[in-house]
Amino acid sequence: MRRTKSFEQTDFQYGKKIIVYGAGRYGELAYWGLQAMGMKVDYFVDRNRAGEIYMGTVVLAPEDLKDHTQDIILIASYNYFNEILSYAESIGAAYIYDIVSLLTAEYDENVLTEYLRDEKHNYKKYENVVENVGGNQLVINHCEVVVTECCTLKCRDCANLMQYYRHPEKIKSEDIISSFNNFLNTIDALLDLRLLGGEPFIYNELDEIIDAFADNDKIKRITVYTNSTVMPSEKMIVSMKKNNVVVHMSDYGKMSGKVNALKELLTENGIEHYVHEYKEWHDVGDVGRRNFSEETLQRIFDTCIMSTCYSFYRGKFYVCPRAAHGERLGVFRNLADEVVDFAGGGY
Repeated sequence: MRRTKSFEQTDFQYGKKIIVYGAGRYGELAYWGLQAMGMKVDYFVDRNRAGEIYMGTVVLAPEDLKDHTQDIILIASYNYFNEILSYAESIGAAYIYDIVSLLTAEYDENVLTEYLRDEKHNYKKYENVVENVGGNQLVINHCEVVVTECCTLKCRDCANLMQYYRHPEKIKSEDIISSFNNFLNTIDALLDLRLLGGEPFIYNELDEIIDAFADNDKIKRITVYTNSTVMPSEKMIVSMKKNNVVVHMSDYGKMSGKVNALKELLTENGIEHYVHEYKEWHDVGDVGRRNFSEETLQRIFDTCIMSTCYSFYRGKFYVCPRAAHGERLGVFRNLADEVVDFAGGGY
């Protein structure tokens, strides 16, 4: 059920400021879309960047929106669309819009990075959120399904803790399919099923996972996340091609040695893909115990870039991958209300 209208040029009202909620990739796309319409951003809003200057514009904290309830608010976020919309509604914001029209605006795309160009062309992903959020339905934006702990890289500070596995394992496809179907039976829609590891292209049952979920009406999109170090097998190509799978290619520079070859292969087979160049590393910390206070832990969680990276791992649904792998590695145990078991004890 759609709860927002897409912002159009005719929705602009003189005297009202334009505020873009989200100072990330969708925020930048909204910025350029507004520029194409002859308008500008007066403020960005972002909890993690409050007080900074982004795209030449001041970034406000969410609580600052209470002073702008009569201004125009554009929701420029995929992961947090529902939360932002609910917050804006709760403070009585009068003019709330989504940015679908801005994502489809025409302008010289040379101002965008390759990753942002792909995000712009892939606007249907954002539109899926807009059209499915709200109401009494349980809609999950995305869920990462871990198919293997095996990886072709050994990144020292891997955010998903792969570097700590001494004996990484591949997970049986039948176990994943069975438990994940149990999960799907409890929700109304999953907008993006993300298959990853480790490295999913070294998981020889990847095609079975894709084929099992491609025709499920609850799943709106399937994305495979690869580090671009290995080429997929022929049966993987066939499965991805026939099921309209999207491939997210990470480019870590020299380490991702198959970027160009993989792009060529996917293009030849008509498989949608995009490349995310990682020019800097976000160190989210090791697994050492720090004895933080409850208040500090809550603040860290509220500002964590992985706080809603829902992970499905060995039959269990976790709030983030570090919660999943930290438990598997024996670093800690999640509390009973922090994980949902769909496999009856896991595997």
